[in-house]
Amino acid sequence: MDTNTRKKIVDLSRAYMVEDYHCSEAILLAAANHYLPDLDPLVVRLSTPFAGGVGTTKTELCGALSGGLLLIGALYGRSDAHSNDDLCQQLAAGWRTRFLREFGYTRCQDLRDHWVGQPGQADCKDLVARATGLLVDFLEEAG
Repeated sequence: MDTNTRKKIVDLSRAYMVEDYHCSEAILLAAANHYLPDLDPLVVRLSTPFAGGVGTTKTELCGALSGGLLLIGALYGRSDAHSNDDLCQQLAAGWRTRFLREFGYTRCQDLRDHWVGQPGQADCKDLVARATGLLVDFLEEAG
């Protein structure tokens, strides 16, 4: 992927956040714009409860991480119980590891306490934009 396309996807995730989409929705919508342009709107609706660490409680998995997992599932998930899901599971685990390595935490409140608001990171818009770029890089490496 060229740097211009990557930048457009990252900028789009920030634009979705500015429009008041949740973190889980923004990363999914921005990346799907490139990878799954015919994404069913139902998938976006399915991502809504993952916002803000599940139901905006901030006590669970970061919504940006969850949105990336949803995209991985949409791209590589299985459609029946008998299909092999090894690749999807490997990518999901790899995405979590990459996110953790980059941000140091996977839980929403931990990210808010230790990453968001730090010098150079004003709010979740910055985290979502950075996570979107990380997700795109991860998916491109995975092929």
